[in-house]
Amino acid sequence: MNLEEKLESITPRSLLKWIVWILGIATGFFGFVLTLYLMEFNNGFSNENSDWGTFGDFLGGTLNPIFGFLSLIALLLTIVLQSKELESTRIELERSASAQEKTEAALNKQSDTQSKQQFENTFFSLLDQHNKALEKISTPTTKYTNDRSDLDIVRLAVFSENHSDLQDAKNALEKYNGICGHYFRVLYQVLKFIATNVPDGSIGSEFSQETLANSKLAPSEKMYSNIVRSFLSYDATQLLAINCFCADSSNTYWNFKLLIERYSFLEHMPFKIKESDHVLLVSTKNFYEKNAFGRTQFKTSSEKL
Repeated sequence: MNLEEKLESITPRSLLKWIVWILGIATGFFGFVLTLYLMEFNNGFSNENSDWGTFGDFLGGTLNPIFGFLSLIALLLTIVLQSKELESTRIELERSASAQEKTEAALNKQSDTQSKQQFENTFFSLLDQHNKALEKISTPTTKYTNDRSDLDIVRLAVFSENHSDLQDAKNALEKYNGICGHYFRVLYQVLKFIATNVPDGSIGSEFSQETLANSKLAPSEKMYSNIVRSFLSYDATQLLAINCFCADSSNTYWNFKLLIERYSFLEHMPFKIKESDHVLLVSTKNFYEKNAFGRTQFKTSSEKL
């Protein structure tokens, strides 16, 4: 074992042994030098100060270098041990810091998982309520309605009559609020819940017209809104476009309009009824922002030319 390996193997117990050895060697040298002096000058104790001074000079001159050397060795051994302990402490602190970082990462991941699970539990519960409301207005009723659904009845009143513009059509739709109003309110709450509670979203509690229009759309926000959108039929989507019409941003429906645009909810809305462009549906392109229609494959007759 070389010197470096020996120094690396120093422990507090081995250092104590070294110090005991050094003290023993120092004591041995002191006894040896004192014995030599007494053997050479054995005239007993002197009464002269000069003799005692000479005796002190002899011991100091002989033993001081030896004691100094032994003290230096003891000091170096102590420094080596302290350095080793400091290195061990540093390594342990690094391990503790690394373990803490891993623990924090695991806790953050667990928290994210719990947040997502909590969000999805509420989301799918709301989605179930949405689907039930949609099914209720989409299912044919009694023979007195010629086996038509509530959705069919409302569409007939909105699109079959000669309404001059979207506001006129919206007024006609509101007359049937007792039939389909509940469904649109449920849909609005589902979309608002996605916007304000999706785990990676940027809106959160800051739900406003400004944040809806300007905040970045999170990937999962788009995914969950697409899930909701997939349940809407063409007929329901066309009525939704009329339902969200409003004159300006002071109207209570404006936030609903912004949600429709944010999530491209009209992407799968045809502009035709019975193979012909319907003026009301075509005019929605002038009311909604372009992103409301997403990457729609439906074109008006004028756009095909």
